[in-house]
Amino acid sequence: MLIIPVLIIEEGKPKWDTPGNEGTNIGPRWSAPESFWPTLCVHDQPGAGYHSAASEVCHLRESMPLLLRQVYWAGFSNPCSSVFKPFYFHGPKPPADYSRGTCTYSADSPWWWANRIKLLCELNYSALNPAVRGVFDETEGWILQRQCNYESQAMDLLRKKQQDAAVALLQKYVDENCSRIETEYNKLNEELPAKLEATGRRYLFLDYLRDWTTRAGVPLPFKN
Repeated sequence: MLIIPVLIIEEGKPKWDTPGNEGTNIGPRWSAPESFWPTLCVHDQPGAGYHSAASEVCHLRESMPLLLRQVYWAGFSNPCSSVFKPFYFHGPKPPADYSRGTCTYSADSPWWWANRIKLLCELNYSALNPAVRGVFDETEGWILQRQCNYESQAMDLLRKKQQDAAVALLQKYVDENCSRIETEYNKLNEELPAKLEATGRRYLFLDYLRDWTTRAGVPLPFKN
C-alpha cells in the first residue's frame, strides 16, 4: 500500500485528514480501525505493506482571492528526504513532466528522481540523509521567502484587474522553484552514490530492497 499523508492548514489551523475521516484528527492512524501505527515517514521494509509514495501540505486561505486561495505543497516519496514545492489550484500549471508517472524507473520522472534519493538514503541513512536535508532545507527557505514577495505582487495586479499578469507572475514563481529543484535532484542523484561508496552500506533489509528495486529498474549501487 502506498501512503500519501496529507496535512491541511485551514486559516492557520493544521489538522490531519485522510479519506473517510475528513475533519477528524486521528493522530498517526490512517483510518479508525487501523491497527498499524505508522509515522508520517513510512520507510521500505519487508512485511509492512506500507511505504510513503508522497506527502502534501494543503494551505487553504479563505480570505484570499481565488487565484491564491489554495496552495498545494507537494513532496515526492518520503518527506524526510524530499523537498516541498508549492503549486496553485487556479491559474499556474505544474511542469508537464510532473503530470506523468510510471510504475518502473524513468530517468526523466521527477517522482523517480526523488524516490531514488530516498532509496540511496535508505542504504546508509545517518550518512546520506543529512546531506540531502542540508540541500533541501535551504531550498524550502528560499521558496518560502520568495513566496511572500510574489504573492504580494500578484495581489497588487489583481487589485488592478490584471488577472492574466498575476497568473503569469505566479507561473514564473512555480517554474523557478521547479527548475532549481530539478537541478538539485539531479546533482544529489549524481553525488550520493560516491558518498555511499565512501561510507559503506548500513541497511538491515538489503535483500528486500535489492529485489524490488531491481524489478522496478531503479539503478542503485548494491555492489560491496
